[in-house]
Amino acid sequence: MMRIIKAEKTDIEPLAAILAEGFTHDPLYCHYIPYEQERQGILLQIFRKYLTDFWEELTVYTTPERAGVLCICPSYAKGEERVILPTHVQKVYDRINEVVAPLFYEEYLVLDLLAVRADLRGKGLARALVEEFRREVARRRMVGIVEIYEPNHVAFYEKLGFHLAHLHPVGETLSAYLMEI
Repeated sequence: MMRIIKAEKTDIEPLAAILAEGFTHDPLYCHYIPYEQERQGILLQIFRKYLTDFWEELTVYTTPERAGVLCICPSYAKGEERVILPTHVQKVYDRINEVVAPLFYEEYLVLDLLAVRADLRGKGLARALVEEFRREVARRRMVGIVEIYEPNHVAFYEKLGFHLAHLHPVGETLSAYLMEI
């Protein structure tokens, strides 16, 4: 079994790198950052800002080897701006953060980000991290959701007890799948 630990603030840089690599081909990020050559670098800036600005309100899990990352964020998180992004990156950051979930829920815990290093995928780490999210939802007695944009990920979450609660179009070719536990 994978050992899951709470991340430390000193882990922000390696965790941001895992997230940037893990979300490089996600439909949401491809939609807002169409140039593949620039995407991973922009994502690194975005995830570094997110982790830094919201660190106090996030619950972040990883492994001792920093093999993966799970960010749990309560719906009421506001963060405190600590990182200033270049204007063009800030515009992307703002668009990405226009989440769909508040249309359907008032107070919830969101499995906000989940990524595993490419060389360690297929070993059950994503499943172990999602199980940690489920335990956190139970501890806090809240509704747990994940908002995904990759239709192929729906089955993964359904296997772990989530159900599709809402499907919401975000654009002509992009939809948000709100999975609830």
